Amino acid sequence: MEAAAIQDWLDRHHVEVVRTHATTLDGPGVGKYIRRSKFTKSLPMGHGICESALSMDLTGSPHLSHWHPQREDNLGDLLLKPDLETLVSDGIDPQVAHCICNFTSPDGEELRLCPRSTLQRVVAEVNDLGFRVRATCELEFYLFRASYVALRENEFRDLSLVGTIPHPTVYLIRNAYQATSFMREVTKRLGLKDIVWESWNEEAGVGQLELNLEPSDPVRMADNVVLTKQILYEVAVDQDMAVTFMAKPSKSLASGMHIHHSLTDSSANPLFHDPDSPDRRSSLLRNWLAGIMTTLPAAVSYLCPTINSYRRFADFSAAPITHTWGEDNRSVALRLITKSAEATRIEHRVGASDLNPYLAMAVIIAGGLAGLRNKLELPQEFRKIAWGLPDKYERLPDTISKAVNALRNDALLKEVMGEDIIDYWAKTRDSEWLAFHAQGGNLESRDISDWEYRRYFELI
Repeated sequence: MEAAAIQDWLDRHHVEVVRTHATTLDGPGVGKYIRRSKFTKSLPMGHGICESALSMDLTGSPHLSHWHPQREDNLGDLLLKPDLETLVSDGIDPQVAHCICNFTSPDGEELRLCPRSTLQRVVAEVNDLGFRVRATCELEFYLFRASYVALRENEFRDLSLVGTIPHPTVYLIRNAYQATSFMREVTKRLGLKDIVWESWNEEAGVGQLELNLEPSDPVRMADNVVLTKQILYEVAVDQDMAVTFMAKPSKSLASGMHIHHSLTDSSANPLFHDPDSPDRRSSLLRNWLAGIMTTLPAAVSYLCPTINSYRRFADFSAAPITHTWGEDNRSVALRLITKSAEATRIEHRVGASDLNPYLAMAVIIAGGLAGLRNKLELPQEFRKIAWGLPDKYERLPDTISKAVNALRNDALLKEVMGEDIIDYWAKTRDSEWLAFHAQGGNLESRDISDWEYRRYFELI
């Protein structure tokens, strides 16, 4: 939008304050409430924000043990550059609007570490080939009757989960009914921000819900996930409840974030489906899926970014644990769906609920691009249940250190995403591992540590 159009939009929506949004590498949202006059005056470059807003860990400590060539040596300012196409009215507070931003250098140079910019670069490469990616996410989370303050004061003991039945079920209407007043407000606020949802339901864990969003391009989908998670948090605070995207907050089943995607041409014609092929799979799909399979062990580091993420990995726990793919198979890592041309897609089931949506989608698409670049061959399909298998079947990395080692050794993802990006992320995972072990964590214990609750429960 031109400057005059911005002023007109702000006038028509009676906006006096713009709240800017971006994410750290770990995924938490950062930004500012900007007075209208300040916001418009700062365009098109955007407003200043401390460098540590991008390069800090989940406790707010700046990354000082590792660096990137674009980082400011003195922890100076960066800019949050608004993407004005994302400008949307709050709907609840009539004076507030929201705008998604990218991190840039003080002179406006794109920052390679910016999660949103990373996804945009990978998507642009797909677009340059004449293809388009269409994606959606399934958000799983836990809902609690107590507030965040009450849960913290009780040191996260005796968690009061929303639900009627005290043991794991799935799609149970009676449990879902317990969450209707909460979800009614959530879906209302989603609509006010032009985020289209398709369905929500009770999931398999006690107090666990799933919310599915309408497919869109990957950048907009990641934007919508960021805004949706914030809406869920704000409704919980307003209703003296709590939600968490911590992957495993209780002994019940863990939460994931399944990511569906497909490729089309520029006219939206599906490219994964081939009606003349006996299995309805196009050669493009085979190469693309082969790339995602080949890079999958390395991608786990982005898809499961925290210590707590790996508590999901157990046989018969709904989370995939083997390096497998299959047609309409919910036990494998990559579920292929080819029932019709329009429905043909890949469901990536590895991601934990605590992932950064920009980086998760970037690493998935980068794997597909690697498959196209190298014309990779698809390994054999797995047609049985992929849990409870003997040791001869390859497991996915099941700790943060195993995953980061796989990432460091993967040349294909480095070619697509950039070695500097991979190297910096790997060092942040080393730091996460070190923080856990240095502060008393014990992965051998089946009990979730106080350290995990304090670090992940409310922030992630």
